[in-house]
Formats: sequence, structure tokens, C-alpha cells
Amino acid sequence: MNLYLKLRLIIPALLIFSSTSCKKSELEDLKNAQICLNTSPAAQAKTCVASLSGDNSQLANALKCSAVFISEGFGTPTSLLSALDQITNSSGSCTGGCSSSIDAMASLNFDSGNLALLADRNANIATANEAVSFCAASGVKIYSQISSIFKIGTDLSMLAYATTGGAAINTDNLQSEITNLNSLSLGNLVLTTYASACSGSTESQADSTAKYCSELSTAINGSASATIIGNCMKIKLDDPNAVCP
Repeated sequence: MNLYLKLRLIIPALLIFSSTSCKKSELEDLKNAQICLNTSPAAQAKTCVASLSGDNSQLANALKCSAVFISEGFGTPTSLLSALDQITNSSGSCTGGCSSSIDAMASLNFDSGNLALLADRNANIATANEAVSFCAASGVKIYSQISSIFKIGTDLSMLAYATTGGAAINTDNLQSEITNLNSLSLGNLVLTTYASACSGSTESQADSTAKYCSELSTAINGSASATIIGNCMKIKLDDPNAVCP
């Protein structure tokens, strides 16, 4: 099942199997939210899952995760899948080179509103945080991975748009902002993503997600400090051939 179908459709069998552990009212809310996501315009996606606000099950979080992406216009396969494929490149398109993940992040970020305005940039960062929160708790590995890429991509993009005053940006602009990422926050994101999407995974992965997991693993490299992990991730995003201290 490709990412687009996963965003629009949580496997119905999971809803059936969940009936043994969910109350009837909870199961009905899950089914209704799923039907709403499948049939409603993107602008109504978050409304579709409003009834699940108090449900912290994996199924509910998977639906809430889907709703974030659909509401932001990422409901078609081409934009997501073609951008993810760029991660499999040997290096990014930044002048002088960078991680190929930067190329993906140039497309995979939330950029609604007037990006010359701080309030709108902060709103996009809040959306990225929301996506990570729901997707990491969804039990769906690709959701956790894609939300992680969106989070870093959005943080870099909003920093770059602030620098350019809202003007168009490119991968070089993103690369120039890597050093300004918060190392502690980035390190915690790396740890969360690796634990929920990469560590101990026995299922087959696409080349792009396998490479991203490898990048996360390299950044962790046995370190117990989130700040050190974040610093290493920044070094590897800037230059995948660099060696972390």
C-alpha cells in the first residue's frame, strides 16, 4: 500500500480487529472519522477527527496523523512519493553538496500562509509538531518517518523564509539554516523517530526510508545525549560524508 492510500485509508481490518479492545462508541467514532476522511474535502480533514481528541489509541492517532497531512494539501501521491525518492540520491543538490534528505525536505514541509509573517511561520511549525505527536504514536512506521522529515523540513524552511523575508527559497537556503536548528529538539526528534520507525524493524522498507533510518542511526551512534545526537544530525545533513566528533 503506497503512502497516499495509507493517508486516505487506514486498513479496515485494523478497525475490525480493534473491536475487541475498543468500546462500541469508540469504534463508531473511529469508523465515522475514517469515512469522513475518505469522502470530505481536505479543508474538513481535522474536523473529521475532532471526536477522537480524547482517544490516544494507535488507530486514533493514525487517523489524526492522516488528517494533518490531508488538511495541508498533501493528499495526492505524486508530491509525497517523488520527494521521498530524492533521499535515495547519493547527495543533495546544495552547492558544494549536502544530504539528499535536504532535497526531500525542500518539498516536504508545511508552508501555509504569508511566510513573511512570524505568526504564520510559527503556525506551520506548530502543525509540524502536531504531525510528529500524532504520527509517532500511530504505530505506522512510514507515518513516523514522514512526519520527522516534515518537521525538520518545516523548521529549516521557516528559518529560511525569515531570512529572505518570505521570498522563495532553495536547498542552499535550507542548508545555510542547518546550524540554527535547536540541537536538543532535533536530537529528541531523532530518538523518537528511530524508536518508533526504525529500531528493530523487520518489515521491508523503501530505499528512501531505509536510508533516512540509516542517517538517524549514524546520528545516534550510541550517544545518550540528545544534544550531541542533534549536533551530529546537523553535521550529517550539511555533509553526509562528515564524521561526527
